[in-house]
Amino acid sequence: MVHETTRHTRDFTVISNRLLQHRHLGGVAIAVGCHMMSVAEGTSVTIRSLHERLGFSRQKIADALHALERYGYLRRTVIRTPGGRLVTETVVCHNPNARTPEAPTPKPPSPERTPAPTPTPPPTTTTATATATATATATATTPPAPPPATPPAPRTHRPLPPVPHPGFPARELLRAALHVLVTLRDTDPRLHCSEADAEHLTPGVAAWLERGASPETIRHALTTGLPTAPLHRPAALLAHRLATHLPPAPPRVPPPPTPRTPAPLQHCETCDTCFRAPPTTPCPTCDNPDTTPAAYTPTDREPPAS
Repeated sequence: MVHETTRHTRDFTVISNRLLQHRHLGGVAIAVGCHMMSVAEGTSVTIRSLHERLGFSRQKIADALHALERYGYLRRTVIRTPGGRLVTETVVCHNPNARTPEAPTPKPPSPERTPAPTPTPPPTTTTATATATATATATATTPPAPPPATPPAPRTHRPLPPVPHPGFPARELLRAALHVLVTLRDTDPRLHCSEADAEHLTPGVAAWLERGASPETIRHALTTGLPTAPLHRPAALLAHRLATHLPPAPPRVPPPPTPRTPAPLQHCETCDTCFRAPPTTPCPTCDNPDTTPAAYTPTDREPPAS
């Protein structure tokens, strides 16, 4: 192979061969890295914009960005704007292995023979007065020393967003909710929570289970559509999703009505009348108080024709 080179005077970018011939980066990652190094600062380099510009699929671009970030060619940090929005700041490193040269250490001066001090005559009264005046003036014009700097206060995290709570926090329900919460890191390792965060988030997962949501449904709602940037506080994101995506409570089904048992048959010997009533009920026809339970015996006789 022979190179035909021409000196560039404008519209060119200097890219290191360490990136172009990197053994552990694929072609998509090298192409994405070269494109990001060639555009001006302030250009949008989101996955969507890179997909529209380069034509690669969004999954390949996301994998390429992770690979560039792994080898130091890319840094992504989530920052909060003055308006309160969370945006991702992307820094492209053209030479991640470069080091800032250290300043040379000055050599100590070689010892020299100092001449003996020359004796000075004692100051006169005029000279002593001028010296005292100059010393007082210098003392008056010297600014006071600044107060010692106080150490910065330790940074405290904001409290986590509130989460829903179940109506009946049974022990088995909370144990199942904690299991769902702990196994989220099997789907995405970034969703690792501390013991304090798990204690705060477990009632929210229990409220989902109480409303009929399955563990697979909860896991899908909490792990789908996460940002590709590093999560600085995954517990806050999980608390927000548990509160905003809470499913509605299932409608309460009233219990079925109790079947009504008819009153037993009673028989009156006086007027030969049968009626339904509790035992020892007087006959409604002749007011006979001596009624007895009637025994109904079906017969094979057909009813008389009318």
